[in-house]
Amino acid sequence: MENQQSDLPTAEGIEGTLADLEAMNATVVSSLNGTRISERQTVFEIGTQRRRSTTQTGETESLVVANDSLTWRYDRAANTVRVTRLVDGSQQSNTTIESSVTSIFGRLNGVSDDSEQNAALDPLILPSAGGGGPQPFTGRVESFENASLTYEGTEAVDGRETYVVTAVPPEDANTASITMWIDQEWYYPLKWNSTIVVDEERQTVTTAYRNVTFNPALSADTFTFEPPANATVVERTVVRRSFGTRAELVTASEMAIPDPNVPEPLTFDSARYFDNNGTVRTSLQYTNGSETLRVTKSDPWGESTGLPEGDRIEINDHEAVLQSFDSRTSLVWSCEGYRYTVFGDVSSETVRAVGESIDCG
Repeated sequence: MENQQSDLPTAEGIEGTLADLEAMNATVVSSLNGTRISERQTVFEIGTQRRRSTTQTGETESLVVANDSLTWRYDRAANTVRVTRLVDGSQQSNTTIESSVTSIFGRLNGVSDDSEQNAALDPLILPSAGGGGPQPFTGRVESFENASLTYEGTEAVDGRETYVVTAVPPEDANTASITMWIDQEWYYPLKWNSTIVVDEERQTVTTAYRNVTFNPALSADTFTFEPPANATVVERTVVRRSFGTRAELVTASEMAIPDPNVPEPLTFDSARYFDNNGTVRTSLQYTNGSETLRVTKSDPWGESTGLPEGDRIEINDHEAVLQSFDSRTSLVWSCEGYRYTVFGDVSSETVRAVGESIDCG
């Protein structure tokens, strides 16, 4: 692997090139600890929901076709088609990938040697395998804002030259490290390894693009699908919206929205509304730049409304469960037919105090 940091691209060059990238065609291979778990033939447009992917997992083959409002999922063996109608869905913006890549090389170009970089890094976001929206590597996107960043040199991925970069988040993050192989011509990630710690054991998830074609010619019917005449078709509607203020969420939702008392320096960040075929979930997110807290209220999902396993406590005369996941804490309880959750990478005392400030009566 060659390591010549002086040849790294500039932010201006990356932005101009990614602006010209409209679509990709590739074979996407996913592996766990070196063992292949799935292979996907995919074509997708950059910056939209439009994609067409055939996935082979063991003996099972499935087809997913999506445009900006409809997604078809065809199980060939069962001859069933699940059709999802997306209302007001937020599309992937190519600027998310662009900001991540330009931030990476901006930091690497900030010094004249091969030393490790520790300055602020834009959240690391890569596309999901198949182009279906932005996907954090693993765990919290915020984990990588203060990651150390190391340029490892160049290496070929399926015959294409790439820049190899490793990001290591703070020690208390769930993800141990990320290594990225970024195409030297189009600056699009062609491979990434995400190493996570599960029950004190390291697990490595690898996604790699093979047989890549950038800006392929696409036919008019690439992102449409006509179910077979004898297929069983199941339809549902998903409504997904984002808001810049709590007041906007209150106006848009028939559900009463919590108004929690969130301690400083956490401040309001965003609000979201999600309706899965009539089952509604709302959320309020708060952040101080390095920590995030989310308050959700939802209709019960599925037939069971029981609480999860964990430490039983009382919140405003209601039984609740307090759980810890690495550096994150979750508080869950039910009240008046709704499920409430307070979740974040903050102390259990903060999570509990925020929960106690919510009037669900």
